[in-house]
Amino acid sequence: MKRIVMMSIALVALLGAANVGGAADLKKVVVLDMQNLNPLIFDQMLNGLTQAGLTDQQNVRIEKIVVPSQGDLTQVVAQIQESAPSAILDVSGLSDVLVALKGLPIPVITRVNVEPFVGEDGMPTSNITGTYTTLQDMVFNSYKFLQKVAPLKPGQQVVFLDNPKFSILPKERVIDALQRLQIPLKAVVNAEVFEDWQQAILQYNDDPEVGWILRSSPTRKRDGSALNVITELYPWQREHLKKPTVSYWEFPVQAGTLCAFGIDTAEVGMQCGRMVARVLQGEEINTIKAEYPGKVNIALNRKTATNLGIVFPMDVLNLANVIYDDYEGKQVIRKK
Repeated sequence: MKRIVMMSIALVALLGAANVGGAADLKKVVVLDMQNLNPLIFDQMLNGLTQAGLTDQQNVRIEKIVVPSQGDLTQVVAQIQESAPSAILDVSGLSDVLVALKGLPIPVITRVNVEPFVGEDGMPTSNITGTYTTLQDMVFNSYKFLQKVAPLKPGQQVVFLDNPKFSILPKERVIDALQRLQIPLKAVVNAEVFEDWQQAILQYNDDPEVGWILRSSPTRKRDGSALNVITELYPWQREHLKKPTVSYWEFPVQAGTLCAFGIDTAEVGMQCGRMVARVLQGEEINTIKAEYPGKVNIALNRKTATNLGIVFPMDVLNLANVIYDDYEGKQVIRKK
């Protein structure tokens, strides 16, 4: 903690001197957001910059650029190059964006998907570092937790809705975790397209052999338009999904997912903010080791549990540190 405080003070002193010449002289950070991404994530990433001592228009300039969920990224890269930032904070979570940014003479900090851009020791192999997508063995532990929340009945299997374009949850990791837990997998469905994702849920909802429907999120609609996960995906899921599932982040639980053994995105925001601060202080990107997320929240949604006919066991309620009773985040219990 002392190191973080001293780093923030040093950064304010370093960048504050530039403020004498006006905002135009401040170092710039470009923050890449994805169309229709949960705004809570973006706000938490910005708060992470603030926690690291980076305040827009005071000691740094923060510019937001929205990237498409699919398609050509040439214009985005050109816009970034024209902006000429000192660092990029990628909030989008899209692996294609990071591939497009790889090799630019600009340091990149990413909130997820850093794995392909660092070595086994966590050191960057190019101009990209950040936080790992999940904790070590987090997928395994998520399914182990779901077994407590909604145990599979004898003979039941699970279905995984895969999105190969959204590599936050690779199917290889899902399959490995299920095999280690000796949980049978009935099917892997390509659900990159929203309509295919919906069809798969409706198909397996009434299948008595299916106990869980595990899922990645689709990234587009069949007509090529972007999918708004807040106004389209989660409301549809709340109304139609009849099987238990688990998330790896807390915010989907507020939106109606049954439970999460999930990463605390606010903590990830602070971690990424500290990495951006190190870059602006002059530290070389290839010396900034990727970090695992620092905190896990176990979250439950009792309203969804009631809709699914599930009663949370007392040991599950005791484990949870976040319990939602609605879908708006107004009725929530947060344990210290």
